[in-house]
Amino acid sequence: MRSTRPRPPLVAVVLLVALAPLTGCLSARGADGSATDTVNAALGTDPSTFDPALGSASDDYTADRLLYDTLTRRDNEGLAAGLATDWEAVSAAEFVFTIRPGATCSDGTPVSPTVVADSLTRFADPDTGSPGRTLALGRGEATFTPDDEAGTVTVELTENWADLPIGLSLPQTGIVCPAGLADPEGLAAGTVEGAFSGPYTLARATPAVSYEFALREEYDAWPDFAEPLTGTAPATLVFTPYADPSTRATQLLSGVLDVASFPDENIGRFENNDSFSVDMVHALSTYLLFNEREGSVFADAPELRRAVAQALDPEAFTQVVTNGRGQVLRSVGSSALPCANTDTSLLPGHDPEAAGEVLDGVTIRFVGTIGVDQGNEYAAEVLRNAGADIELRNLDNAQWSEITSGGGGDWDLTIQADFNVVGSLPSSLLRVMGPPTEDGGRSKTGADNEEGYGALLEAMSTTEQDARCQALRRAQESFLQRVDAAPLAGLAEASVAADGVSIRALGDYIDPATIRIVG
Repeated sequence: MRSTRPRPPLVAVVLLVALAPLTGCLSARGADGSATDTVNAALGTDPSTFDPALGSASDDYTADRLLYDTLTRRDNEGLAAGLATDWEAVSAAEFVFTIRPGATCSDGTPVSPTVVADSLTRFADPDTGSPGRTLALGRGEATFTPDDEAGTVTVELTENWADLPIGLSLPQTGIVCPAGLADPEGLAAGTVEGAFSGPYTLARATPAVSYEFALREEYDAWPDFAEPLTGTAPATLVFTPYADPSTRATQLLSGVLDVASFPDENIGRFENNDSFSVDMVHALSTYLLFNEREGSVFADAPELRRAVAQALDPEAFTQVVTNGRGQVLRSVGSSALPCANTDTSLLPGHDPEAAGEVLDGVTIRFVGTIGVDQGNEYAAEVLRNAGADIELRNLDNAQWSEITSGGGGDWDLTIQADFNVVGSLPSSLLRVMGPPTEDGGRSKTGADNEEGYGALLEAMSTTEQDARCQALRRAQESFLQRVDAAPLAGLAEASVAADGVSIRALGDYIDPATIRIVG
């Protein structure tokens, strides 16, 4: 089966490359208001590494997307050509990628199939410890075979993973050039000048102050988006660690900055303002997620899980948390994901009376991330009104992730805030089925759902879309009927740009490498 532009399933989100949406702000004007080729942006915090394989947060992804090219790229629908001009799915376990001729590293080294294969082999090595490995490649082993004469790289997997082409759009799969592979410590610090395959190099890095990216004058490997980019890539991008969204919004409104992304009430400050363009994305999916391990009140208790889900009204939750800007979910991923469930009869439904009959007097240990603290507080109050004894802990994201991913029975319930960094439904489904986190998987539930996981693996064993969707519908039906998780809301985020600067929102993903000066 041959396709020069495969269209595997994509989210219609952030952010999240997974990646994550840009949290920064841009300026294409000098202090005197004159045009400049420098754009200023903000990071939420300092990047933790400049080694793309080890990137694990949105600020890492932003830097990686600028510094390293990937074989494929997310587009509004399907995938765009990146370093691979086309690709063939021989089967769900074998793919052939044709590498773009003429692409070079920042030190002039050609990006040959061998360079690509060496970089991806390191990414796939379990000893590298890339958090993106299973998302891109599945749970099996991968072999990358270059053919420099033919200009191709063949990828062979020991286990089917039909999402491989979209997996190779992840920032963690960014191609590291030979100079970077030879110096892992320098690669992580961003000090290897010849490591970069992307449009920018890291010209200067001063933690807690700023990060300056310089456009490579010779670079000519921009993605082949279905809708071509317009405008001029900035010669210099300066990112400053700058976390507070309210201050960002104020500076954007005052003209100091030109582009920003906002995940909260600041969105309303730009609506109905003709001086700005606003692209809404639903980068973050939220859903009730139950710990079913021994020691949790929800272990072997489907009726109790159902009662919790019945107590909450997803429409009311969406209104409270997003001020009506979000979307009510019917699965654990965005409704724009191909094959996502639309059958409301599979959902528990809102039935507070039935919930109260089951929840009265039940103690529930509720842990939440402060990223959705308003939703956590609302859900806790609803459950208390239903008679449950709720012990709520709102934690920072690192603590929350450590507890909910640790595999223990010392928590019962969370609202999972999930960036689908791949843009494919199986990525979200693996949060609620399949190998648990303590065994190297992604499932936080610890649920033994062989039927659902078997359907998911069946979906990943075919590149035929109808058969894939049938299997994914069975996987969703399984976890919804078991109530291993219960959908809530897709949270809204706005990418806001003033006149003179643009950034492309590709479906629900904001790509920082698409920043352009257009005025």
